[in-house]
Amino acid sequence: MEKEVVIIAPCFNEEDLVLSFLDLLEQELHDVGRIFRIIMVDDGSTDDTVKLLKNYTFKSPFLHLDPIVLMFNLGHQGAIYQGLLYAEKIKANTVIIMDSDGEDDPKAIPLLLQKSDADVVHVVRGKRSEKLSFRIAYSVYKQLFKVITGKRMNFGNYCLLNRRVLTAITQTSFVHFAAHLSKKKGKHEFVIFNRRKRLKGESKMSTTRLIHHAFKSFAEYAEELLMMFLKAFVALGVALVFLIFYVLYKKFFTDSAILGWTSTVSIGLFNGALISIGFFIIGILLLNIAYQKSGKQKAIYRNISLKARTLPSKKQSA
Repeated sequence: MEKEVVIIAPCFNEEDLVLSFLDLLEQELHDVGRIFRIIMVDDGSTDDTVKLLKNYTFKSPFLHLDPIVLMFNLGHQGAIYQGLLYAEKIKANTVIIMDSDGEDDPKAIPLLLQKSDADVVHVVRGKRSEKLSFRIAYSVYKQLFKVITGKRMNFGNYCLLNRRVLTAITQTSFVHFAAHLSKKKGKHEFVIFNRRKRLKGESKMSTTRLIHHAFKSFAEYAEELLMMFLKAFVALGVALVFLIFYVLYKKFFTDSAILGWTSTVSIGLFNGALISIGFFIIGILLLNIAYQKSGKQKAIYRNISLKARTLPSKKQSA
């Protein structure tokens, strides 16, 4: 039997489009030549999403649905993590993470599989269909992320992982999957693919949610943020020392009057240095608490598939 490919797709209150998403997957993946296990992670939906998933069956013998339901809503990133825990439990070797609203085009999956010798294959986002204000905000976020981390964030959750990276991720935890993944060492490959329009309704990613999303990505690089505060403290401290020596030199070794702006600048530099070192110390303490609490999180899902069945190989189904 050929090794199956596991696809993890979180969903929340998607009764209007979840079946369209599954039909789209079947349409695009039936002739790929691989066996696919689709793990739909329901993030505590309050509509009929769970009911629809429970009663759905792929017509293709090469796709199998594993719907799992979380005990309570965790949010998109938490749902991804629970899906990864499930994939690790079933000993998946190749895992693809994608959104279930149709914006992540399944036509990119064959390209991902062509590069499956890599540890991680990211789908770099091409053209987007959001409003201009959102695209501007997203561009600002990407530039700010690059300044802080030194890395480009031009990809989202849509990616392929091998078994090694899957195991490594499930032994820790994250608040922002893409940013967390960007820190993983190993061979990273990239494919460029345009985003599709949402299958139905408006995108849930508003400008406000983007800002919250950005905060979480920066949290994954907490050490780098702390280093920026430490560097700011050192730079402001050095500038303050030079200014003090300048004032002392003017006062005791020259007849020139000390300019009035020096006191204002000195106070500003001192306050800036004090704030920077304060943020650094508080950040270190919070980071220490986070490290103490980090580790493999508890699985809170249950499988609601109607029955377990062995997936056929391509040869067996021919």
